[in-house]
Amino acid sequence: MANGGRTDGLQQGLEARFAQLKHRLLLERLNGTPEPETHALIIQQANEAARIAWLSSYPLLWFPCLFEERAAAVAEEMRLEAYRYWNGLRPAGVGHAGLVGSRPSPQGSEDWNKLATRDWSSRAHAR
Repeated sequence: MANGGRTDGLQQGLEARFAQLKHRLLLERLNGTPEPETHALIIQQANEAARIAWLSSYPLLWFPCLFEERAAAVAEEMRLEAYRYWNGLRPAGVGHAGLVGSRPSPQGSEDWNKLATRDWSSRAHAR
């Protein structure tokens, strides 16, 4: 009976430490995520990672890795969704350079950004 009590005490201690770890990592991630619309998805991924980690032999070891991977996947998906949304707002047939019929591409946007941020003052003084 004493042995069972010790196991229950260890189990309760593990549960408490696990809950604290989950809470701490979740708050850190939410505080670092400025888009509140992603918070619900991050919380959902934290809960799913907690369920999976709890089934393992070492939940305190597995949870941080699982949660980080899942939260990063949510952030990447939201970034891609925003990219697709903002690229869809361009008028039909107009690409990055304003040419009718040109196709927008990540490469093209980098070239456009380089061109737009280039320091043209040194070229003007050289002439």
